[in-house]
Amino acid sequence: MDELLVGLAALLSFLFGWNNSSLLIGNLRGSGSTSFTATVLISVGGLLVGTLLEGSKMVGSLAGSIAPTTTSSVMLATLLVSIVLTAGLTLADLPVSFSMIMVGAFMGATLSAALSLNIGHSGLVIAFWFVAPVATALITAAVYSTVTRLVQGIGLIAVDSLNRTGAVISGLAVSYTLGANNIGLFYGASLAGQPVNMGIMLGLVLVAAVGVVTFGRNSLGGVIGDKMLALSPQGVFAAFVSSSLVVWAGTQFALPVSISQCLLGGMLGAAYSRAISAVNGRLVAETLALWVVAPLVAAGLAFILAGFL
Repeated sequence: MDELLVGLAALLSFLFGWNNSSLLIGNLRGSGSTSFTATVLISVGGLLVGTLLEGSKMVGSLAGSIAPTTTSSVMLATLLVSIVLTAGLTLADLPVSFSMIMVGAFMGATLSAALSLNIGHSGLVIAFWFVAPVATALITAAVYSTVTRLVQGIGLIAVDSLNRTGAVISGLAVSYTLGANNIGLFYGASLAGQPVNMGIMLGLVLVAAVGVVTFGRNSLGGVIGDKMLALSPQGVFAAFVSSSLVVWAGTQFALPVSISQCLLGGMLGAAYSRAISAVNGRLVAETLALWVVAPLVAAGLAFILAGFL
């Protein structure tokens, strides 16, 4: 069973790399800062370092935190439902919250197996989902205002150089926090309660990297950044760095959190702080609705599936 669960976690990691390729490499490529090869190396390097340094903090974020104990059947249902939903949403060209779907699926499967949930910690995880984008919006607004003041009066060549450097920094920050929070979460869903095997965790990073490289050139195109609203390079930098900071904070407390959720809050915070009206309100509303519906659907499907396993 362990081999099957690890294999499913690897498939989920591949989907994760595919779906998040726009976040991992889109910002750097869009800025023209680096070549495609250099961008991939930066992104994969960030994923690797984040996973190896802090991925272990997320290993017990499902079993051991949201639920005191679990079974292989519960984890199997969690992974299967997560794979189906994330694959479907990725094919539909939509930003996917892997963390929210996995938590919803795990809760549903746990209830189906008549195992207890840690209500206090579960409530903390859900509450953080609401707090994280708001906190990111506030932090982004402050960072954006500071950065825009700093670049005023600086020559165009210097501003362009700063923008390129900022893209590299923000790209590293995003990939690092994604590795720490999400890859660690996938590992915990496959080998919950066992000593951390860094070789397997490294393997999950490499599979995610394959997803990034395979679909990076024709990825989601940055649904949030390209279709939802328009921001200056300084605004993108502020949103990416602030989102990474909030996700990193969640990782310290083993809280699964979606960087795309934080990024939406950050970009809206940057946009409205500069009185920018180029916001696709319909797409924002659809994305918010998806983040409510997806974990509920995941919970329902996992509840049903776990009853058959």
